Amino acid sequence: MRFSVNAGLFGDMTAIPSEIVDKHLKLASGTQLKVILAFLRNSQSEDAVELIMKKLGLSETEVLEALEYWAGCHVLIDNEHEQPQPIQTEKAPVKQIEVTAKPTREEAIRRMSESTELQFLFSEVQNRLGRLITQAEMATLVWLHDHQGLPVPVILMSIEYAMNQEKVSFSYIEKTCIDWANNDINTLEKAEQRINALFLSKTAWKIVESAFGIPHRKPSAREEKYADTWVNQYAFQKDMLILAYNICIDATSKLSFAYINKILEKWHKAGYQKPEDVEAAEQKQQEKKAKKQSSYDMNKIRAKFNNFDD
Repeated sequence: MRFSVNAGLFGDMTAIPSEIVDKHLKLASGTQLKVILAFLRNSQSEDAVELIMKKLGLSETEVLEALEYWAGCHVLIDNEHEQPQPIQTEKAPVKQIEVTAKPTREEAIRRMSESTELQFLFSEVQNRLGRLITQAEMATLVWLHDHQGLPVPVILMSIEYAMNQEKVSFSYIEKTCIDWANNDINTLEKAEQRINALFLSKTAWKIVESAFGIPHRKPSAREEKYADTWVNQYAFQKDMLILAYNICIDATSKLSFAYINKILEKWHKAGYQKPEDVEAAEQKQQEKKAKKQSSYDMNKIRAKFNNFDD
């Protein structure tokens, strides 16, 4: 090979996780790659962000956004700021689904002949999909019911959900059922809660899309969490999102979810729910500042008069 690493540099090395090279060279932007390399070099410093800003000539917002990207990819851990989480009901820790072989054609047919419940399931699935199910699909249904512990009503609800999402491929239905089994969603009540949480999350993203003028697209996991938190947890309406967006654009000249999140998080903690609340707080702050400045100037005037009298 024409090139090799200069062995003389081995005494001063920076460790780079293989995850960055293997998965993110094409996905990450140039800035994000530069920031992670600079961070790894200075990760032990308390002033790492400032050092990166100076070394790369980037703003604090640009550096933090890049670091948040790597935190979202699980390359870094955000120790200081808790990432917003989607609103959902309390659930048990995620379990790893038990790997078991799906039944053969003969086993699936035998189980159907033994169980009136499975006979009902096969009939209902065919009615809802509007076609006969294949032998492989029959085996999958038996596997989901017998080995993954999903009751017939829950499996049927997963099909209804898939149809509402206009995703009627059997692979999507199987993927949904496996996700539910992993998360112990094995009752109609739990399934309804999961579907409601997904609906609220998607609705929140649509509101954010509209407020920020984003062409319709699928959000990243981090964007989805932000939207869910702003709309479903903080209960902000579209007008508050627009106000935060405009402040962000005025300050940074670009859309930054991290910057907007800081604004909305501050407003939420302050109890602001309407643009009028923000305007009133700003007006009060300006009046307080003006009063303080006026008081300071009057003291200077009095001092001059006292000097004059002397």
